Amino acid sequence: MRVLFFHRNAEWLGIEYLSSALKKAGHDVKLIFDPGSGDVEYKFSFLERFFDLSEKMCELTKKYNPDLVAFSCLTNLYPWVNKTVSLIKQKMNVPIIVGGLHPTILPENVIANRNIDMICIGEGEEAIVELVNSMAKGKIDYSIKNIWFKKDGDVIRNDVRPLIQDLDSLPFPDKDLFRKYGCFSERLYVMTGRGCPFQCTYCFNSYYRKLLCKDGAKYVRRRSVDNVIEELKLFKQKYPLREVFFYDDIFTINKPWIKEFCRKYKNEINLPFKVLVHPQAVEEETMQLLADAGCIYVDIGLESGDEDIRHQILKRKMSNQDIIETAKILKRVGIKFCTLNIVGFPCESIEQMWHTYELNRKIRPNGTIVSIFYPFPKTELAEYSLKNGFLNEDDYRRICNGEGGYKEGTLLRNIHSEEANRLQILIPILTKMPIFLNRLLRKMPINGFTRVLSIFFLSIPRNTFIRIKESVSMFLKSHYLYRFNSNLIIKK
Repeated sequence: MRVLFFHRNAEWLGIEYLSSALKKAGHDVKLIFDPGSGDVEYKFSFLERFFDLSEKMCELTKKYNPDLVAFSCLTNLYPWVNKTVSLIKQKMNVPIIVGGLHPTILPENVIANRNIDMICIGEGEEAIVELVNSMAKGKIDYSIKNIWFKKDGDVIRNDVRPLIQDLDSLPFPDKDLFRKYGCFSERLYVMTGRGCPFQCTYCFNSYYRKLLCKDGAKYVRRRSVDNVIEELKLFKQKYPLREVFFYDDIFTINKPWIKEFCRKYKNEINLPFKVLVHPQAVEEETMQLLADAGCIYVDIGLESGDEDIRHQILKRKMSNQDIIETAKILKRVGIKFCTLNIVGFPCESIEQMWHTYELNRKIRPNGTIVSIFYPFPKTELAEYSLKNGFLNEDDYRRICNGEGGYKEGTLLRNIHSEEANRLQILIPILTKMPIFLNRLLRKMPINGFTRVLSIFFLSIPRNTFIRIKESVSMFLKSHYLYRFNSNLIIKK
């Protein structure tokens, strides 16, 4: 059977795992990729007007003639998914399935889309193989867990299956699927586990845990160290890598695992790497082990510099002093760090927004990323915003349709939105520039130039260079393929 995935903007590990599972089952898998218009850091809308690939993608879809078209959909990708499934259905009659975060959180909304035939809730590796296997036999199995089907005007809503507990049982992700589009070159993106132990109010993990953890199954799961090292050896041999980015929600949980990993990684892989950490999961012994193994920088979730916002609104219980001590640990062991911050929360005053700058200034990170709070549907903080007048029903409907984004300004009402928009750009610049320029820089206008300028203050130069290189490579290679070598995309 021929399965055609669609995706946009960046490499996506979820699709790579689904592709590997399908190929292991004997099916043919291809990817149609839209590089987008800078959707992750900042949108450059003019690129959409001059470099629209929609017609070319539909032309290749007809040429490949898939048995199934599949999407993995984040909330803010849903408008693009909605547009693309409509175009596909206008050109050909092919079944379309949409999985990922958005249909898992809002299944009724997504299955109501007249151009979507099926949705997958939760993890899809087992479900999509069962679906395509049944299609190969000439008759769809409408009882497959995790999948909702449309049939004869009705919706079949199957139960959710248990989360996959043995992650080692999964084949390694199909990296070649995205590599041909230039989505990565010298940095390998890897996940060693799934799930997060924390329950922050702005994050989907709390809702996921309630929905998907059945019959005592573990939500936080991790691959064995040997399985991770085996994958890294494979891709180190296959690609000219300079570093690895471990994309786990929080890498530093489970100290025995970290100790084993660091020993084997240093001996058998020995590439610089980056991880994501939480201030409450940083210990000096653990960070020293990571530094000795090759960890050169980390992203750490500070989120807000105001303790009241963190404790009462976000349910992040660390103190400012905890964050300061975490920064000191990272500096002592020689690991550079970038803070992840959010402004524009419900109930947040202008003074509290500036506390985020002040805490960053105090700990002096190597980079500072600031987002505008986006109330992702079904999260605790989105529901709070709706109940307390920061969103109305029409606002919430727009969010459920994926409108807006955390880099596009706030959708909330009754907050200091203008100041939030300013601080999103100013905080990264103010944090790294000399303090004597502070008063002058605070008066700096916010425009297209300063938005682009702030990109160079978001992280260490190495990371910024890799991200820019990936974005440019992805854009140029994708457009080259579609214009001059499109057969490479769908060839057997």
